[in-house]
Amino acid sequence: MKRSTKITMVVSAAVVAGLLILALPAMLGATTWVTGVFGASSGSTPESSDSSAEPASDDDLVDLGDGISVPAGGPGECTTSARISIMADDDEPFHSKLLGELVEMGPSELANGEVLKNGGGEIYAYVVAPGDSPIAIGERFCIDYVTVQLHNHVRANINPGDILYLRPDPTLPWIDPYSPFDVQPGEQTGPYYDAIDFMRNAVAAKDLAEAQRVWEGLGPRAHPEARAIAAQALEAGDWELLRQMFP
Repeated sequence: MKRSTKITMVVSAAVVAGLLILALPAMLGATTWVTGVFGASSGSTPESSDSSAEPASDDDLVDLGDGISVPAGGPGECTTSARISIMADDDEPFHSKLLGELVEMGPSELANGEVLKNGGGEIYAYVVAPGDSPIAIGERFCIDYVTVQLHNHVRANINPGDILYLRPDPTLPWIDPYSPFDVQPGEQTGPYYDAIDFMRNAVAAKDLAEAQRVWEGLGPRAHPEARAIAAQALEAGDWELLRQMFP
């Protein structure tokens, strides 16, 4: 299988469009920042709905690394921006990593959940609270909420108690929930997509028997490196690692 050497979106245009349609009412007024993020890795900028708008100059862009630039500023009241980039070299598994820096702007009515920090005191995840909004969460931590949802396998809605990883471990393979590693042309991938969701639920519930049952069918369809790490984590009962692989 031939994979692109650098990507930030590993979902179909239909999936991305679906996320945007769901979020459209809340995105009004913030469209410039969000649309500027899309296409940053390929060097192209999607057409704006305002045909008279001028493209941003180099002075208006911030380099986040890995050849990705975004418009200066950020969501909400943020003066900086970050995003989660998902990349893969040819025949290698996908990996996610944070580009830019997370900035804690403080809780709000629609982003009032718990912040999780690692041993170094860095924010690495967020626990969704009742009534939370993905856009408000992005504004709280100055990060593109769309890439947060993509990394965390969010289908349409977030629910109280969900853990959203904002600072992924770049050494862990990211399992593509939309297409198995051994996908064949014309294959219907719905059952695979559902299996990812079943695995996610089993891991969140720490249901070892169910996780092992789902993994029997799902494991062979994952990249060999991801397959080996997940299998070892299942054997050791390493729920934190599994939660990061199946967020």
